[in-house]
Amino acid sequence: MSRNKSRATLLTNSFSVAALLIVEFGAPGTVHAATVPFTFEVTYDAFLNGVPSPTNLTVPAMNSGSGFYTPFGIAVYTENGTVTFAALPSGDLGPSTISLDFTASFNGGADTFSGTDFHVFGVSETTTILSGTGIFSGATGFITPTTVGLPPSGNTAPNYFATLRTSGSGQITAPNLAAVPEPSTGLLLALASTGLIGIPAVRKRFRA
Repeated sequence: MSRNKSRATLLTNSFSVAALLIVEFGAPGTVHAATVPFTFEVTYDAFLNGVPSPTNLTVPAMNSGSGFYTPFGIAVYTENGTVTFAALPSGDLGPSTISLDFTASFNGGADTFSGTDFHVFGVSETTTILSGTGIFSGATGFITPTTVGLPPSGNTAPNYFATLRTSGSGQITAPNLAAVPEPSTGLLLALASTGLIGIPAVRKRFRA
């Protein structure tokens, strides 16, 4: 009777430990979204698909270039949206605000993250990550950028406007960035297995 009670107690305790670990750390194989900080620098040509005028201050715009994101690697960088111009004291028109949708594309387009970039000239630039594909599927985050003008790249396209460089840092969160289960899962499996493996050994000892 006492032997059966001991075996039942050990079995109950083993499953209790496993249950507590699952509540604390998650079931085996659970993958939690990872938040990864990054730095970057991209250089790109800017194009205007139209000519601004006092009666047409907003024109379509496109940016195209490439750069490097640490720790993700080389990326092709594209933006599409609009540029709104304003009259300068000289009477000329100059860029006032830029509203763009951007995509950073890695590994031949297999992994991308996208979002919005809103730039008020001389005031602020706000970049938000809203989505992604591949390892960035379901991505959200933010970027703190600084954009500066560079000497013309020599691009001969008729709608070429300027060459720019954007650099800075950011933070991205996505489920697939956590490629392996957390270490606690290994601990969970080891402890639970240890408790359960001990049951046959105890049973043999009581039968001996």
